[in-house]
Order: sequence, then structure tokens, then C-alpha cells
Amino acid sequence: MNYSGLHRAARAAVIIFLVASIPDALAQKFFQISLDDFEIKTNEINFTVSEVIDARKDKNSLGVIQTGLNNKRNFAVFEKPGLGEIEGLLKTSGLYSEQNGLSLRITSLKISENAMSWKETAKAELNIDFFIRHNDLYYYVNSVFASVEPKGLDVTHMQAENIVDVIATAFIIFSKQKNEVRPDQTFTLEELMDPTVSLRDPLSMPILKDQKLKEGYYATFEEFINNTPSIDIDCKIKFSSPVKTICGELVTEVPTLFGFAHQDKLYILYHHQFFELEKKHNTFFFDANPRLSKNSPDDMTDSDFTASAIAGMFESSRRSSFIYMLDIKTGTVKGITGF
Repeated sequence: MNYSGLHRAARAAVIIFLVASIPDALAQKFFQISLDDFEIKTNEINFTVSEVIDARKDKNSLGVIQTGLNNKRNFAVFEKPGLGEIEGLLKTSGLYSEQNGLSLRITSLKISENAMSWKETAKAELNIDFFIRHNDLYYYVNSVFASVEPKGLDVTHMQAENIVDVIATAFIIFSKQKNEVRPDQTFTLEELMDPTVSLRDPLSMPILKDQKLKEGYYATFEEFINNTPSIDIDCKIKFSSPVKTICGELVTEVPTLFGFAHQDKLYILYHHQFFELEKKHNTFFFDANPRLSKNSPDDMTDSDFTASAIAGMFESSRRSSFIYMLDIKTGTVKGITGF
């Protein structure tokens, strides 16, 4: 073989090596999550599932996690394509019945992390629409938003468990609430696969229509959009995992605590902190990185706070670029100034 032949062969070998390396290089950019080793164990779920419909706007990523000592940001993805990991989890947990189960429509599933000087927190958010399928039509039953917010030293490796926990939480919420089939709201599969189709109408939500906010803590997102807080505003909040309310001598875990209303202002719970919501054109925004006041403790984990103390915890001067939007149709939070 002459020099020209050797050169072509070497070049071909390099190309083959680079092509073969692309999958590995791409895989290193993502944090892959598998639910194979998990199972939902609870006797509070009173239904089975026959179908999982993927109606997420972003089907490529579960969110952003932080890895390594430098908290490098990476996108998280499921190992199996689509929602295959969730379908497998339901089958492993004995919650799958092809003939007699409900149809689930997942419109949002997001995970996120926040690394602070004193702790790391993780968050998993899930919104599900529930349907009964009959003769190729889907009859709407109800919608549920749920979230979990654990904390720890390395929350990244808790994210698979967080996803399992938030699914179980959503299923338990659905099992406990009043659910009725709504024959006036039927859909085809094609319609339900469209992410723009929403089962919650913002224009009919009391939180956007009511002139007066009812004071209190919202135990769930549904309480928030309906302006019906169920926890007295005089109760204290403990930023544990999960968050607890302290009402006199009664201490209650509220894993789905969403926020509170106080003195005609709204606050959302996000990564073990409360932030004031600002409404603009029927949309809520908040600054997720306000400056702590000088009187605020460095570590809020072991302290109890009242609504008044929380409302006055941050300086009024905020020049942050960490602006987030609350998706009022799903309950999930979206960063609008980057990820």
C-alpha cells in the first residue's frame, strides 16, 4: 500500500472512531435516570392504570441537575424513551391493568435542584389528568398536581426516588379526593397528545378572579387556584423534609404545601423557601434569588416561622435575574431567564 492508500486508511479509521464515539460523548452530557429498582408501596391507592399518555411539551429532558464538587449543570433524562420508565414502574408496583385501569395524561414532569451554602434541595413536580376510556373516547375525571422537596448532602442521586415519590403522592391525592366523570368533557387520543390542550381554565380560577384573598396556607395546588387555604395563617411553618405545620400543639406533615396568602399578598414554596408572587396579565412570576435581610438566619431548617416573619424575611431591593413563572395550568414552575 502506497502513502496515499495509507493516508486514506488512516483517515477512514479516524472517522470510524469519531462516529463510534458520538453516542458515548452524547451520553456523558446527560444524567440518566432509571426506575427499574423502585416500587410504589402503599395501600392508599384505589385504582389501576391501563394507559399513560405523554402530553409533555418537553419530551427530551426531565430538567436540570447539578453534579460534582462544582455543581456542574446537566440535563436529566430517562434511560427508556418517552414514559417507558413510568409504565414499567406501574407494572412492577401492581398498579397496571390493561383492561380495567384509568388512562393517565402526563402534561408536566420536572425535576430541579438548588445548591445553597448550608444545604442542597431537590424538587420533583408532576401534573396528571385522569380519564376513563370508552369506545375510543376519553372521559375527563380530574387533574392532580403534586410535588416533593427533599433535602440532603447529595440530592442528585435522590432524583429517581423523588420521581417515584411524586407519582405515589399524586395517586394518593387522586384516591382521596372526590372524583366524578364529566360527560361533557370528552376527547380523542389525538387531542390529548396535544400539549396545548389544558383541562384547567385560568379564566375560571378564583385565585385570578377573586378581589379578596383568603388568608391561610394552601395545602395543595388545587387549594391555591381555588383561593381556599385549609391551614390557619397563625400556624407556624418548619422547613423540614417534608415541611411541617405547627398549629398549637398539633404538628402535621404537609408534603404538598404550595404556599400561603397573607395581607392580600401571595407566596409560593419553592426549594424550602417562600417567595412573593407577582401577578401580571393573569400570570404569576417570582424572583427566586432575593437578597436575605440581615435579620434572617443562615440556616432555616431547625427554625419555626410565622407568615409575618416569612413575608418580611427578604429585602425589598431585588436585582436578581433569576425570574421564574408559575404555570397556572399545571402547577409547575419554569425558569424564564435561563435554566
